[in-house]
Amino acid sequence: MNDPDYGEDRIVLMTIQNRQKPDQLIKLVQNRFNGHFETEGLMQYFGLKEIRVETEDIIASLQEYGDVISFLLETMSAAKDLGIPYVYENEFDFKGVRYSLREKDNLRLLKRLQ
Repeated sequence: MNDPDYGEDRIVLMTIQNRQKPDQLIKLVQNRFNGHFETEGLMQYFGLKEIRVETEDIIASLQEYGDVISFLLETMSAAKDLGIPYVYENEFDFKGVRYSLREKDNLRLLKRLQ
């Protein structure tokens, strides 16, 4: 679905809500020019780089990546509430699966590691 806030170059795939703070919503959007999926809202709420997920990864595991991004949103929010800085880990575990979150361009690229 197109979101008028993003113009015709972005398509909103999903909105992710922080379960602990329902007013915190981020969007996962597809950039039609480069085909990547990127979060929108992390910079606004936390001053952190947005996260990119490559198209082939989203298509294979949409729910999984939604859960991981939701987890990251909630940890960012908890850190802000505690007044401690949030720092992206280059690699982390979530529900028994290892992920990387490495800097690429001006974003963080989220990938499931094999």
